[in-house]
Amino acid sequence: MSIVSLLLVAAACGPAEGEDERVDVEQALDSFDVSQNEASLVVASIARLDPTSADPDLAAAKAAATAGLVFRPTDCVSTTRQDNTVRYLLSGCVGPFKTTKLDGTLDVVYSVGASGLHALASARDLRASRVVLDIDSEGSFSIDEDGETRRLVVSTSGAGQGPRGHRIERVGSYTVTWNATEKCATFDGDFETRASARSFHTAVKGFARCAGECPAAGGSILHEQSDRDVHIRITFDGSAEATWSSSRGPSGKIPLFCGAEA
Repeated sequence: MSIVSLLLVAAACGPAEGEDERVDVEQALDSFDVSQNEASLVVASIARLDPTSADPDLAAAKAAATAGLVFRPTDCVSTTRQDNTVRYLLSGCVGPFKTTKLDGTLDVVYSVGASGLHALASARDLRASRVVLDIDSEGSFSIDEDGETRRLVVSTSGAGQGPRGHRIERVGSYTVTWNATEKCATFDGDFETRASARSFHTAVKGFARCAGECPAAGGSILHEQSDRDVHIRITFDGSAEATWSSSRGPSGKIPLFCGAEA
């Protein structure tokens, strides 16, 4: 067999199975990193508001007035308000849960529904450290019966680029909970995601992280591609690495952008 024939055979075979699945893992994590950063911005838009507010104009006025308490340093953010809509201009801000290097414009429309105060957030090319966000999301804000736990339920059809360089489009929903100090949060979500030519389902369960730290042990991401019959589970153990395993056999570890690496 000639060298040319060998090269053609190799090209037809595509990447090795383990290499191909590592790309799946990267895309699943990039999808999640996009969602986490989006979530922190939606949280920022309602963090100082009363979820029982019945006046969206007053909610918008308070959100604009307290933006400097949510984004730090105080002078990194400026706001303009018209009725129930606030535009946030961010320049080098740190947001909730120490989401860093926020640069761009975030528009939020406040409304009141049966489930409480709503925030409809949108942005294009908003940067959060290594992540680029296109946000199209609506969150419903409430406080649990314990009087301490804040809860945000979000429907999203946004997109973005994750820290590993993958362009992600996704449709789905997620729930974020946190306490009044905004130091720690939990995240559970369910998404239909597209990255390049790949389409997959992503489910996040029991993910928890405190500001500036790596994910707590116990959370997991299940990444499924039915057309390839591939099921990949990613788990967290509190370190700066996640462990992954595939239904087809390959497994490994992958570094996370957290802690000192954030």
